[in-house]
Amino acid sequence: MRRFVLGTAGHVDHGKTTLVRALTGVDTDRLPEEKRRGITIELGFAPWRIPAGDQPGDEEMEVSVIDVPGHRRLVHAMIAGASGMELVLLVVAADEGVMPQTREHLAACELLGIGRAVVAVTKLDRVGREVAELAAEEALELCQGRLRAEAVLCSARSGEGVDELRQVVRAALLELPPPAQGARAAGRRSRLHYPRCRHRGHRTLVEGTLRVGAPLRVVGLDGTLETSARGLHVHDAAVSIAEAPTRLAVNLGGLPLDSVRRGDVVTDDCAVRTSRVLDVLLRAAVPKPGQTASLHLGTARTAARVDPVPDHPELARLRLGRPLPVVGGDRFVLRGADVNGPAGAVIAGGVVLDAAPPPRTRRGPARLTVLQALRAGDARGAALALVAEAAPRPFAPEATEARFAVPAAALRAALDELVKKGELARTRAGACVLKTTVAELARAARDMVAAHHRAHPLDRGMPLETLRTRLAARSSLDVAEDAIKLAAAPKGPKQGDPLVVSGDVVALGGAAASLPAATDGALAAAAAALAVAELRGVTEFAVREAAGCTPRDVKAILARLVRDGAAVHVGDLWFARGAYDALRARVVAHLDAQPRMTIAEFKALSGLGRRQAIPLLELLDREGITKRAGDDRVRPG
Repeated sequence: MRRFVLGTAGHVDHGKTTLVRALTGVDTDRLPEEKRRGITIELGFAPWRIPAGDQPGDEEMEVSVIDVPGHRRLVHAMIAGASGMELVLLVVAADEGVMPQTREHLAACELLGIGRAVVAVTKLDRVGREVAELAAEEALELCQGRLRAEAVLCSARSGEGVDELRQVVRAALLELPPPAQGARAAGRRSRLHYPRCRHRGHRTLVEGTLRVGAPLRVVGLDGTLETSARGLHVHDAAVSIAEAPTRLAVNLGGLPLDSVRRGDVVTDDCAVRTSRVLDVLLRAAVPKPGQTASLHLGTARTAARVDPVPDHPELARLRLGRPLPVVGGDRFVLRGADVNGPAGAVIAGGVVLDAAPPPRTRRGPARLTVLQALRAGDARGAALALVAEAAPRPFAPEATEARFAVPAAALRAALDELVKKGELARTRAGACVLKTTVAELARAARDMVAAHHRAHPLDRGMPLETLRTRLAARSSLDVAEDAIKLAAAPKGPKQGDPLVVSGDVVALGGAAASLPAATDGALAAAAAALAVAELRGVTEFAVREAAGCTPRDVKAILARLVRDGAAVHVGDLWFARGAYDALRARVVAHLDAQPRMTIAEFKALSGLGRRQAIPLLELLDREGITKRAGDDRVRPG
């Protein structure tokens, strides 16, 4: 059995509720005030079972009927009810014809993406058929080019034309695409817009499937509340499972009644978030830049500032007065800020292209490219544009969930294909980045290391962690790692020497051979001082005096001499490598001739005092040349 959602629309007192009662046998006006005033104030709901037809394959239909208020002050309630409608029953009284709210309701239905209508010209018993036919012609002319429609003349009081209306509605419903082929494709997550704040009521399951016991989330102004589907009722009948599209009531477990507000969304989709900024595609009139309008989305409404994109006024950014739960692809209506104003208060509407756009600082050509691709439904173009917009930072595929007008599955598939074709690179965390971005960061890495060599010519290189942190600040840690690897690769971008990673230091290949003249002179002076001192060794102060450099530079010079193999560092002394090597050879020869060597023998052998002898003996021990035995030294092993 197929399920549908049908809704009424039309001017106040044109007989919408009476017609619904004639079609379904249900009076949708429940409130005492509605009975007293004779007008619909709140949304009303009625089940309508349409029996199977005579043709083969015709099956029984279950239609959820939404009866909307027609008064001009209640247009916001009508728009809330229209969200989720598949077919609109546009009711026009034969004795009045098209009226202001007829036009406004039809405009709202068109902007919400409803493309099919049946015009019911009611109160045929009050006027002649010719007058009713004129009203039908006027209504069909209003629908022309906006909604496909046909008209039926009827009277809910006398019953004339009601059976014909049933048949026309049935035929129109059969023309609608099945859910698997329409916007509510199989596999979509469940989502319901909460309609009332005074009691738990029916709402439209616009997509997905709900089961009793399923975990749910209420997303709204107060944040996100965890709950579950304790019970489901479709038209007052308990069910264990409900499939879109339908109207149903959900008993939310573990939440007080006042914790859910009009406009909140009940969903099983963890990606649904609230937003105060939306990038949208506008239809109908384009508001003036900076104009404030009343935004109607789902069952929620709030003020919104409209900022059209320069030179592309059909694209705009909306800044909302309060955060609303929004999903990419949602449709909305904009009304004039004075919602109690004259007819024609609906000024525009459209589709949410991006429910969580970047801040104003990121707006520009890249953002325009993203919006144009989303507008065209181009998953590949949108995926590439989103990665380019995020550059040099990576774009995470999980960011596509519930955010864009193009389905997340299509965007993820497009990203995978772009990675496969080599247009994008994927980080270890699964994010995507342009390959050109990685190459640019690799060049930046070489530039940073080269700058470090210029500023600190005596250093072995730049600390790896420093380079990684600086690159990550521009992009991410994963992309920084990939950029360093690319810069160190022999076949990386050829702009200078490749990076050489040695332990925790990164250097440019060949950097050691290009010292400034002043630095080269200081280094030579320090080496000369070491050569003169031989095994007496030199201190930092002595080298500073000899080289004429700053304390910071003398440390770098001595470290460089040690790295280059020209010096040996022991304690607070530095020795010429040649003198130390000669001493080590004499120690080896001594232990080859005698099994032990006393400290006195070492002093005599080296000609050194205790200050130099003890540190040098300890160095010989560390290098495995000697081994301590009491106060003496022997050969290891």
